[in-house]
This record gives sequence, C-alpha cells and structure tokens, in this order.
Amino acid sequence: MGAKKGDGMANHHLIPEEILKKPRYAKMFNRLRSMGFNDDGASNGIFLPGTKGLTQKIDLPGHWSSHSRYTKAIETKVSALNDAFSAGKISDTQLVLGIGKIQNFARENLMNNNFVVDSVTGRLL
Repeated sequence: MGAKKGDGMANHHLIPEEILKKPRYAKMFNRLRSMGFNDDGASNGIFLPGTKGLTQKIDLPGHWSSHSRYTKAIETKVSALNDAFSAGKISDTQLVLGIGKIQNFARENLMNNNFVVDSVTGRLL
C-alpha cells in the first residue's frame, strides 16, 4: 500500500486480508479482481498509527496487532454482498459499487473513531 518507512504509520486493509482469503468469498473477490480490484491497492487501504504515541498525536486508532472486532463488523457487510452476488441478484456494476460502499464505510468510521479501540493504548480492536 505504500507507507513511508520510518513515519510510524502502518498499512491497514479496509477489507482485512482474513476476509479476502476466506474460501467462502473466493468467487466474489476473484470476480472483483477480474475487474481491477486490488487487495493491496490504495482503494482498500488507509494508513493508521503504528504506535500508542502516534495514535495520541493524530487521533486515529492504532494498528499494531489483530483487530477481530473491526474484522467482524466488516465481514458482516461483505457477507451480505456475497450472498447477493452468489444468488445472482446483483450486476457487476452493483458488485463493484457494493465493495466500494463497504470500503467507504470502513474508511469513514476509522477516520471518525467509530470502531472499538483499546481505552489504554488506542489500538483498534
């Protein structure tokens, strides 16, 4: 994703790698990749602080270990999109727009500190 080495920031996948790699979603993500989706591309990423100190300075959740609650929140949305895709209820355009909507939801809620973080460290949970 392109974080600058030494700036203290960490690459965070808006749609986490754990979800991207699940066999349940393989068909959907392969279809998205065939249309240009990149797991590690800028549209699926955001830079988050990699240390507690930096988290406090820039008021974003920290990213230095797993974040199962965040992943669960995103997977709920990905699962619903996958269900519609698997049932043939959405077009390719709707699929692309749907994944973009999930990414925007994740980005906006990270920027607005709406996801659960550790109250002591500021780390995304």
